[in-house]
Amino acid sequence: MAIRDIIIDATIIGMSAALLWHFSNIWRYGQCLIQEPNIAIRSLETAGIVAILALGISKFMGDLKRGKK
Repeated sequence: MAIRDIIIDATIIGMSAALLWHFSNIWRYGQCLIQEPNIAIRSLETAGIVAILALGISKFMGDLKRGKK
């Protein structure tokens, strides 16, 4: 596995985890420096970030498996 792939995977996972932290605060407290009162938009944004996190983890696991062969 190339160092470039590791950096890309870590960046995707790190960015989505950081954004999910903010969204979790919005869900718990209703705001986090910014506020999203519309539940439909908040749900779509959260689902999108979760999808990006899943993509990053999936790509990382695939790269690890490919590197072991």
